[in-house]
Amino acid sequence: MARSLLTWDEFGIRLDLDLIEGWLNHEVLREVEAIRELHLAGSGDLLELRVKVAWEGLPAWLSVRLTELRIYKGHLGCRVEAVRGPLAVPVPITMVARLVQRYASRWVRLGVEDRVLLVDLRRWLPGWLHLYVQDARCEGRFLALEIAPGGVSASFARDAEIREP
Repeated sequence: MARSLLTWDEFGIRLDLDLIEGWLNHEVLREVEAIRELHLAGSGDLLELRVKVAWEGLPAWLSVRLTELRIYKGHLGCRVEAVRGPLAVPVPITMVARLVQRYASRWVRLGVEDRVLLVDLRRWLPGWLHLYVQDARCEGRFLALEIAPGGVSASFARDAEIREP
């Protein structure tokens, strides 16, 4: 039986991290030539992204620790708590920002001062859906999203013809 990417109730959405990881490996690897592999893990309000990259042909693993995940107006926002390279050596946020600018600037932004990472999800979300997530927590291999009050809405074209039944 096929697994569901997401399940929801009136209070939130649960996303399957295994399926998101597979999707990320498909989409991001196609977009960013320097990335070879991605893995997601998390506990509580911490999400860890492990990224295998290749600079000038040399492979290396990076660990990116993310907190304060939010979704608003088609953008995923979070705070980058730490980036570590091989042998757990800290990677300066300025270097990470330059790499983001070089390889993924069309859909990712990283603020050096506030360490806020923004990912534009609009090309993967339906344009009529507006989703506002006020909190996210990892629960096993799921990411539980707490929907903000009034946080799910749909907009329809103003010029759409309304038909009477």
